[in-house]
Amino acid sequence: MLVFKKGSKISKASTVYPFSRFTNSEIDDYSYINFFAWVNNTKIGKYCSIAMNFKSGLGKHPTKLLSTSPLFYAKKQFALKKPLDIELASYEEFQDIRIGNDVWIGANVLIMDGVTIGNGAIIGAHSLVVRDVPDYAIIGGVPGKVIKYRFSDEIIAELKEINWWDWEKEKIIRNQHIFSNEVTLESLKNIL
Repeated sequence: MLVFKKGSKISKASTVYPFSRFTNSEIDDYSYINFFAWVNNTKIGKYCSIAMNFKSGLGKHPTKLLSTSPLFYAKKQFALKKPLDIELASYEEFQDIRIGNDVWIGANVLIMDGVTIGNGAIIGAHSLVVRDVPDYAIIGGVPGKVIKYRFSDEIIAELKEINWWDWEKEKIIRNQHIFSNEVTLESLKNIL
């Protein structure tokens, strides 16, 4: 069963697997989210591969207020039995998350609110992403840190220029050789 909420969009060319919750979110063409995901306030680009138990948009608690309890700031008091009749603090509990195109996210990853994941990034399994991730970076750990980049600066610059995920199917088919071989500057300069 998939929990789906109004305002969410799943491309017909993408899949959100069962036993997942997909609310206030979008997933673009040729992307998938595997089983047991919890996705909220998240925009996912094209050609993304997201493994099991992925979580994003869970909200956050304030650290500068006297209390971290949602009783004092949450607009919806769904989890609390007897809310107090008080003025709520001004606090943004939820922030949008953006996941670029061609991103691979490993199993059991949590992305915190307000984070942007760049195009072509890889997030290692069991990572906690608390900061924005640059294009083509490989991230791992708790909190997630850049381990290395997938390609050289020159190749990354060329990939940013071509935005292959926006190509028509015909152009992808015409250039399938660059998808089945190791990426080089020469192969990117010879796009048909």
